[in-house]
Amino acid sequence: IIAAREYDRLKIEYEITIECSHRSCYQTIFNKNISIISVICSSIYSISIQYEFYEAFFYFLSQQIHIKLFNCENYLPYSNVIDWLHPSSSLSWLYTIYFQTFEHRFHTLIAYLRTYYRLPTLSNELTFVKIKNQLIKEKNFYYLIHSRNLNFSQMPIGLMDKINFQSNKKHSIYIEPTFYDQWNRLYQPFYRSKILTNPFEMSFTQEKYTIIILTHKKRFYQLNRLLLHLNGLINLDRIIVLFNQVDPIENFKNENLLLKDFLDNYSIYLPSIHVEIIYIFNLLNNLNNRFLPWNEFIHTDCILSLDDDSFLRHDEIEYAFRIWKENRSRLVGFISRSHKSNTLEYDASPSSCSYSMILTGAAFLHRWYLDFYTNIMSKQIREYVQLNMNCEDIAMNFLISYLSKQTPIKIGHRETFYCYKCQESLSNKINHYYQRTECIKYFSNIYRLIPLHYSIYRINYSLNITSCILEKEQEQSVVYGSTDFGKTCTTNEKYRELLEKVSTMLKIKPHTIKTEKGDSIELLTAVECKGIVGNDGRHYLLDLLRMTPPDLNYLPVDVEHLSPSMKQLDYPKTYKHRLCCLRQELIDAFVEQKYVDFYRSIALNLSKLRSNEALSNETTERTNVEEAKRIVNEISVEDNSREIIQSACRSIGSVKDNEFDVRFNPDLFQPHVTLNQTSDETLADIKLIKEATEYLVLKQIPLMIQDFQDHSAVPVDGESLSEAMHSRGINIRYLGRVAQLLTQQPSLTYIYEIVVTEILCRSAKHAFRTYLQSVPIHLLSYSISHFLNCFLTIISSSTMDYTFDELTSATTQSTNNISNVSLSNSTNISSQKLNAKKKNKKQQQQQHRKHSPMMRNESLEFSTLTSKVLWTQIINEAKSRYNFDLNCDDIELFIEKYAIRRTCILRSFCRKTGLQITMREYQFETINKSSRSNNECFNENDIINIFPIIKHVPPKPTDAYQFFTSGQQKIQQGLLREGFELISEAHNLLNNVYGPMHPEISMCLRLLARLNYIMGDYQEALMTQHKAVMMSERVLGIDHPQTATEYIHMALYSFANGLSINASKLLCRARYIILTCCGENHPQISLIDSNLGLILQSYGDYENALKFMEKSLELNKKFYGLKSLKVALSHHLCARIQSCRGDFRSALNSEREAYQIYKLQLGDEHERTRESAQVLQHLTEQAVVLQKRMNDVVKGQLLMIPSITVYYFLFYF
Repeated sequence: IIAAREYDRLKIEYEITIECSHRSCYQTIFNKNISIISVICSSIYSISIQYEFYEAFFYFLSQQIHIKLFNCENYLPYSNVIDWLHPSSSLSWLYTIYFQTFEHRFHTLIAYLRTYYRLPTLSNELTFVKIKNQLIKEKNFYYLIHSRNLNFSQMPIGLMDKINFQSNKKHSIYIEPTFYDQWNRLYQPFYRSKILTNPFEMSFTQEKYTIIILTHKKRFYQLNRLLLHLNGLINLDRIIVLFNQVDPIENFKNENLLLKDFLDNYSIYLPSIHVEIIYIFNLLNNLNNRFLPWNEFIHTDCILSLDDDSFLRHDEIEYAFRIWKENRSRLVGFISRSHKSNTLEYDASPSSCSYSMILTGAAFLHRWYLDFYTNIMSKQIREYVQLNMNCEDIAMNFLISYLSKQTPIKIGHRETFYCYKCQESLSNKINHYYQRTECIKYFSNIYRLIPLHYSIYRINYSLNITSCILEKEQEQSVVYGSTDFGKTCTTNEKYRELLEKVSTMLKIKPHTIKTEKGDSIELLTAVECKGIVGNDGRHYLLDLLRMTPPDLNYLPVDVEHLSPSMKQLDYPKTYKHRLCCLRQELIDAFVEQKYVDFYRSIALNLSKLRSNEALSNETTERTNVEEAKRIVNEISVEDNSREIIQSACRSIGSVKDNEFDVRFNPDLFQPHVTLNQTSDETLADIKLIKEATEYLVLKQIPLMIQDFQDHSAVPVDGESLSEAMHSRGINIRYLGRVAQLLTQQPSLTYIYEIVVTEILCRSAKHAFRTYLQSVPIHLLSYSISHFLNCFLTIISSSTMDYTFDELTSATTQSTNNISNVSLSNSTNISSQKLNAKKKNKKQQQQQHRKHSPMMRNESLEFSTLTSKVLWTQIINEAKSRYNFDLNCDDIELFIEKYAIRRTCILRSFCRKTGLQITMREYQFETINKSSRSNNECFNENDIINIFPIIKHVPPKPTDAYQFFTSGQQKIQQGLLREGFELISEAHNLLNNVYGPMHPEISMCLRLLARLNYIMGDYQEALMTQHKAVMMSERVLGIDHPQTATEYIHMALYSFANGLSINASKLLCRARYIILTCCGENHPQISLIDSNLGLILQSYGDYENALKFMEKSLELNKKFYGLKSLKVALSHHLCARIQSCRGDFRSALNSEREAYQIYKLQLGDEHERTRESAQVLQHLTEQAVVLQKRMNDVVKGQLLMIPSITVYYFLFYF
């Protein structure tokens, strides 16, 4: 083989010589003495690399010539496991390790094949780059792998032996990382994370991470809380807990007694989580232990280093892990620090715009940095860290910045990591920050430079640009507005220029306030609004809460400021705060109404002036806006137009005398603000706000009720109701007023139920927030399930006492088991002590519960919650926030009074609080909690997750919406093809802006599918609507009302394609969603039932078809009235189904009802009336024929019962 290989080598060398004869490149490849650029020719380069002439290649690299300059990365060996484009300072070392000799190249090839085809590790594989962990001294460390089933029948003798316990949980077997570990050595280029196609189609194991926690024996309580908090992390592989400075071995006879001491005192409280936990005990107190390379236990490339008091949310951890996978050579963390380049002073300011370090108390890093820190980094740095008990994180930042030549990455997180129940940390020492400054200076002297790099970039869930505007060292802070509620105030010409357009759009009146010093300051916003010039030179506005005028109906103002009609409605009402403001949608609607009044006033005055006679109020009401505008446009100077316009401006409260400009003063009724204006101006401002609040209560809310009656707006759940209210400028605090008006409308009982459910769930949400404040994080699932039981069932006593007994009973039992087992090399326990412990089992349980580290410093006040206490809080919240009396003491009375399903309440509450619970059949029944019962409705296993509810204003792409509105206009004009093209263009633009998933894209797809259906392309309509259904499920949720609407449309298109069974299943799914949202009492159920009846009739299931159609008829009578056209259509459809069943008498009665309604509503000559008359005549004839045939039955003749002729068959929406 060697001889053949040498022959091939000489042959290729000859070919290269011939190839290079005209380029004079031969000497370059073998003697390395000619210009590099002249050598990089594709043919020679490819051949040399292919036949392992790596000497010349690595000579190029040693000359610091970047590979990317020659576009030759595609020719490099093993490029799918080595990122050759990544900068590295040890490329020559790569050659020495992987390609210098034939043996090296052979093992490199074997390793590459094993990596690519995911083969197991060879037992005799050459480990020529293995580094021995010299600083892990065996006499200082003891190991313990923990699980809940403890078995001490055998105790190992060796100091470094592991104590293996059989776990009662099935942990996933670890499969080797995706890439050969030698490729990812730190001193080699890091290969970026990507999933390779598996040629054998085996299951691909996703990458995970290992958590390393450094703690102390005295901080066991907060360690336990942290471990419970980490339970459930999706990508977590295992947890390693490092105990520093445990009791020295000299205090015990051997290491087994040391471990037994820990197990006897703490093992009963060790948490059981979804992954394996490894406890490592160190006899020395050394912060360098955080970065020891535990290669025996670490099986992942990614390490998450945590302090025992770093409580991060699960979504924050997983998001940071995702960022690390795209930046594997960097330090990715949550807490940033910086240094001053001139003085090397340590800067711990959390609001600093720039940073150069990430604290390793909450940071992701690559596992090979542990090798470098322990075995390669200067020993003087580690000794300095051990001597001062500080700066191990600074040392790691120096190391990573020096090796990677890159900045760390900061991940945005919540405002603080402060744990109010945790013990004091090292950072609270007096000289802590001074020592860290000295560390930076000392490490810089060792490195002979400062390798740290500054960065100003942060990665957040959402864009956050305010982190750089409050820098302490900036020259100017607030340059506009007030920071002390108007006592002092400043203004700025640049801000005035910028805010002029904003104030015009938001209808904010320029007003002047007076400070304590008597200075007059003109503002274009509310006084609390602050203008700050950031370090980046941009102008920022903060505290924009009161940019709209206050709501007088919920402010403690004098009664004379309100009109008699508002006083009659018992306004103003008390509220929990003084921040009640009107919505911008209401301001826009009110100004639009004022605009109409403005033109009508001018038109009226002009008409009086020209005709010299007064117009009646009836004529004024008939004058529309266009007519008024036409009259105003004819104004001339001779007609005294100036006085007319000024009069109209004064009547509507315009801030200008010669044009329409209605604006509001946001600083009215603020006790801390002194307005510098006349009393007449103040009264005019108050009058305008009073009119706006009256318009809200007396106009907007009744108009919304009218829209509900006209079915132009049909809310399905609380979210759609809130959206309908907000679109009309109605605040949620007016739910009580809406409910009061709905009681006067019998046809809107379904909306009344939705309003009452919304009031109940919102009140319960506020009680739930207060309830969670006192709940420890490790008891969160128990407390939430207890709250749900109190909310949706009747619980007369607390259940948390029993829950805690269950938690401690298992641990106490394990303590007794430990005590009853004889350990090798340990003192034997006498049988009398064993019997005494068995007899005092109950006392031991109480003692352990009393001295439990879990219960230390904890309060279980939340466990005293009962149904009566909770519903009292809910009733008070509903009364104080929404002015609505529930008049129910528990859930049973509530359901009996309002007839609302428990599932609807549960769904609404979960969506408002961010709860995720198990999908199963919940048995909602009253449970007597005098004793512990296992059939409770909710338990701790039902609580899956709790996530934040984020409210934001989504940006809208202008171009896409212009195309969309233009397309809708074309469709209304009957130009379907042109409208289809415009909607398609809008869909493409939205896809480019939002990405593949967004509710607006789903709306475009639904409209495109409808256009395809109208134009006759049923198959394309079905495919497009299928995309809309999938997108709605993923973006809005599987139980969202819009998803149900998408299902209904898809059912229509499925039926048009001849898929009747699929259409019926889709409608059943839509019906189930509506039932989950609001129950059967809803117009959507009527629509779905009628369509289901039509589909079932189409394939002969007349029995079920008639049931659905009769249910639809019942609901239509309830919602639309007995004489509505929808009721007539339902009667007609019932008649068809009854005719198909042979029940002609019932069909005749149903069709007669339809005929009477058509005749009453449409007249005798309408097409539907004539069709109904024909059907009625046909049914009469069929009834006569049926009677004759019945008489012939006795004679044995075959009975033939004809059915009604099908006139039309369609879905209707």
